[in-house]
Amino acid sequence: MFCIKCTYEYKEGIKVCPDCGANLETKLTEAPNLGVNFDSVVLADVENDIEGEILSGMLKENGVECFIRINYLPFTRLAIGNVFSNGAKYGTILVNKEKIAQAKNILKDFKKSNKK
Repeated sequence: MFCIKCTYEYKEGIKVCPDCGANLETKLTEAPNLGVNFDSVVLADVENDIEGEILSGMLKENGVECFIRINYLPFTRLAIGNVFSNGAKYGTILVNKEKIAQAKNILKDFKKSNKK
C-alpha cells in the first residue's frame, strides 16, 4: 500500500507513514502514476547528467520511452541504496521493456560515437 501524501510504500497495519508522518487511515491501495506508463528495464548506467541527457534524448528521438533514475542523494555524492559505495554511477537509464532490443542498438551506436 502507498501513503496518500508522499506515496511511500508501506506494509499493511502501519498507522503512521514512516517517511512523512502522515496518518495512514486513508489508504492509497495502488501505486501512484508518476508519469511512467510502461514496464521498465535497465538499459545502462551513465557517468554524469550530460551523458544521461544525451542518451535519453537519442532514445526518445527514436521512439523509445525512457527515464533516468538518479543514483545519488541530492546535493551529495552519497549513493542511494549503498551509502558506502565508491563506484556508483550518476544514474541509470531505464527503458520500455518492449523496446529493449531497439534501445540496445541505440546504446551501441552511442558508445561508438563516444570512442571517436
